[in-house]
This record gives sequence, structure tokens and C-alpha cells, in this order.
Amino acid sequence: MNNIFIYKKQEEHKLFRKAARMSATILQEVCDRAEPGMSTWDLDIFAEEWIRDNGAVPTFKGYMGFPCTLCTSINQEIVHGIPSEKRVLKEGDILSVDVGVTLKSEIEGKETNFVGDNAKTIPIGKVPDKTIKLIADTKHGLEEGVKKCIPGNKISDIAAAVEKVAISEGYGLVKEFGGHGIGPNYHCAPFIPNFSSYFKAFDDCVIEEGMILAIEPMFNLGLGDIRKMKDGWTIVTKDNKLSAHYEYSVLVTDSGPEIITIPEDWSKL
Repeated sequence: MNNIFIYKKQEEHKLFRKAARMSATILQEVCDRAEPGMSTWDLDIFAEEWIRDNGAVPTFKGYMGFPCTLCTSINQEIVHGIPSEKRVLKEGDILSVDVGVTLKSEIEGKETNFVGDNAKTIPIGKVPDKTIKLIADTKHGLEEGVKKCIPGNKISDIAAAVEKVAISEGYGLVKEFGGHGIGPNYHCAPFIPNFSSYFKAFDDCVIEEGMILAIEPMFNLGLGDIRKMKDGWTIVTKDNKLSAHYEYSVLVTDSGPEIITIPEDWSKL
């Protein structure tokens, strides 16, 4: 990851809010369309067209070679699932959708990227109660992590808050992947793990006003162990148990965390 970026200008905040609201809007649109019989490829095509039609760029497409607009991860797939015509949703699945939107705008004579990044997991049709609980608890872990995005706190405070929820509910916690800072090139420091012991080996980081942080817990019904599929991207649970993933982009302000990935009207920003 690159260096930590701090954004102090109101115009920068406005453009990040716009990109983030766009990403939240298309995330909701995609999730509303996801139903049995639909392929993840169809969802990806819809998302790319929507983003480009609204004057933005799909953040993920081409990023480090990723081929699509969306990450669509089904059931035991944790993150980075690749949309495909062959991946058709069926009743009882759960689907994790991750999407980023990049706006390009000129600030003080220099073109800059402004990124919104978010994810959520949804049931496809009827699923067991324990699956609904997994999804809800993963979102709760995200919400607890967001509360710690306060100037003067540390990244370890976020990690500990997410971890506490996972442990209390008995979930496997993915340790190899986590949240991140957002900058003009999308991913940047700091890495935001979802477990506190990470900081025994790596330095902690003080949270500052003007940071934009993507918090993203991944909870598993089984263990936390993972493996990578042959496509080079898709990460799955090693024991093939279900996994859920949630993510918000958060602007750190002097009055507390502001979740900027909200599906509200972005066109007036």
C-alpha cells in the first residue's frame, strides 16, 4: 500500500462524499436485482454501465489486473469473486458484493481520483436463521469498528472492536485480509486488520482527522482459515463454510466518524 493520505479541504470531502454515495447507490441497485436465476455477470454488466453512464469509472476494473467492476463472492467465497455467466444465483445462496466508484476531478489545477468503496452480504431467497445471524453480526462488527474512527484513537482500537464481536459470537475471523486507507490510487495505508494481535508484529497508527478509512470485517461460520482459488483472485474458506463481508468508507472528522457510503442523492454534491 502507499502512504497515508490526509484530506483537509472541504472540496475534497465533497468529492469523496459524491464518489462514496455513488458507490453505495450502485451497491444497493445491484443487491436489489440479485435473485435466483440471475448470473453475477449480468450484475457486473449492469453495474459498469450505471457507473460509466453517471460519469465515473469502476474502481476495481483493471486494478492490479482484476477483470470486472464488481467482486461477487458466493457462499464460502470470502472476497474477490469474479463475475461470470456460469455463476448463476440460486435460492438459499448468500452473495457478497463489493464495488468501488472513482470520480476524476481537478483540484487546484491537478486531476485527482476520489474513490468510494463499500460491500455488503445479502441472502438470495430464503436462508437458515444462522445464516441471517452471520450476516447481521458481520454488519454489527463493522458498526462497532466504525465507532472507533475518532481522531486520537488507534487503528488497533478498530481491530479490537471488530474482533470482539467475532469472538463473542463464535465466528472464524479472516486475518489475511482487512480494511485500508483510501487515497487517489484506491488502496493506501494504513492496513486495518480485524484482529488486535496483528499489532504485536507491526506498528500501530494514530487516527487523524481527514483520513478516509475503509472498514471491512469478514466473518466465517467455520474457522478463519482461507485458500485462494485457481483463478488467482477468489478467496474461499478452507473448510467450505459460509462467509459474510461488509464494508463502509468512513471520513474521520473532529466530531466523529462520518460514514460516506450511504445511498443518498449524490447528484447535487
